[in-house]
Amino acid sequence: MNDETAVTDALLRQYLLGNVDDEQRQRIESLFLIDSSMRERVLGTEQDLIEDYLEDSLTPTDKERFLLHFAQTPKQQRKLRITKSIKDRAVTEASSTQPIPAKATDGSGIRAWPWKKSVVVPVALAIIVAIVVAAVWLNKRNKRLAIEQELAQLNTPVSLREVPPQMTSRDLTPGTVRSSQQEIEIKKGNDIRIVELRLPWVQTEHYSRYQAEVLRVGGDESFAIRDLPAENNGQYAVRLRLPAHFLHRGHYLIRLSGITAGGSLGPTEEYAFTIAE
Repeated sequence: MNDETAVTDALLRQYLLGNVDDEQRQRIESLFLIDSSMRERVLGTEQDLIEDYLEDSLTPTDKERFLLHFAQTPKQQRKLRITKSIKDRAVTEASSTQPIPAKATDGSGIRAWPWKKSVVVPVALAIIVAIVVAAVWLNKRNKRLAIEQELAQLNTPVSLREVPPQMTSRDLTPGTVRSSQQEIEIKKGNDIRIVELRLPWVQTEHYSRYQAEVLRVGGDESFAIRDLPAENNGQYAVRLRLPAHFLHRGHYLIRLSGITAGGSLGPTEEYAFTIAE
């Protein structure tokens, strides 16, 4: 039995409710980082938990744990509101399509409501389309949430101190001083799970925290990783780790910004690299 199959759905549910010990929590989080099927299972269990909460089918103890350990961050609260809004809309729309009892004829003997069937069917189809669109949208949001969680976990100070296997490291050059140098190319093989990038900060003003925004050139999504620390081992630089499955063939751009004491973004440096599979 491998590590993933040893993690039951019941255990994942208790993990999301904050009801597991440190060893179990670390095992699940490690699998979440390296195993795509585990990420899908965690997100699926998370969605089931939200549904149970909204349907008031949790036990009093689980409901208390849900509110204490799950629905605390702004992202979690927003996801909860979105799911509730979709469920409420579906219920409202479904109720509005119920046939209204009517007499077979009116006082003159003429059949009443001759248009009802022609209206109910299109409305029902519209509800089905709305539900499908909402499901696709939620699935996309779930995938984005999984990537954001994985990026945040990979770049915590504790994680950055570790040297995991199957990781490759490369040094990038800021765009302001790269001039005509060829763009760094990274070959991603099957044996690579994590790509670590060292981003030298060449500006005179240093910060205690940095934010990196990663985007694929020509793509429509970008991901931000906040609270990155800097190191000064002969060269003042910020280390950024990316999961290999997140990177696909093409050109990437990283925007690194200092975070001021007030929490706003300061000056920005840009770094570019290419993924070749």
